[in-house]
Amino acid sequence: MIIERAEFLTAGPLEGLILFYNEILRFPIVAGGESGRITFQAGSSQLTFVSAESTEGKPYYHFAFNIPANKLDEAKAWISRHVQLGVEAGEDVSYSASWNSHSVYFADPAGNILELIARHTMDNEVDRPFDAEQDVLNISEIGLPAHDVRTAVDELEAIGIPTYKTRDDSFNPVGDDEGLFIIRTVGGRWHFTDKTAESFPIRAQIRGIGELYLYENGQQLVNRTK
Repeated sequence: MIIERAEFLTAGPLEGLILFYNEILRFPIVAGGESGRITFQAGSSQLTFVSAESTEGKPYYHFAFNIPANKLDEAKAWISRHVQLGVEAGEDVSYSASWNSHSVYFADPAGNILELIARHTMDNEVDRPFDAEQDVLNISEIGLPAHDVRTAVDELEAIGIPTYKTRDDSFNPVGDDEGLFIIRTVGGRWHFTDKTAESFPIRAQIRGIGELYLYENGQQLVNRTK
């Protein structure tokens, strides 16, 4: 699943996000100047934030970026110079045997939970030092909290996004190694953080499927673009 574009709401000023994503993560700005919108190039994906100060609550999301399979240690050393890494059971690196991946977690100024993930199932190793401008490859995961995980997964499978690995009623990724939606129960804790999963609207452009506008209506995840 190729995530070509993702759009998230933010309640805070864009200036802090511009500093973080452009000057620290080194994502080029590809569109800005419009009232309350900024778009960055994150590898082959575009990442947009839209100011939504009137939105109930303070929106925050979980999303991840693929990096080369052999560059987790160097990527960790780079990002930890700028932010504090998330820790779980005393460890600041997450290893998934079932996914065959290593990752690190951290937060942006708006409270979004970011992840750099090295998937050892992908043939994307590079033979040079890690370079953030080249080696943040794409948006690879977007968290989608839902009250009814099974129904949300059924909805996405119906438009051509299959379950990844196994079906589960509380945590069920859909997609593939290139890109995933992480469907998890509203109120569950996000891995390597103390934050619970809350649902806020998301727009995403998926190659071969089109634009999705996904939000919770209080009972289940809705795809308004159907």
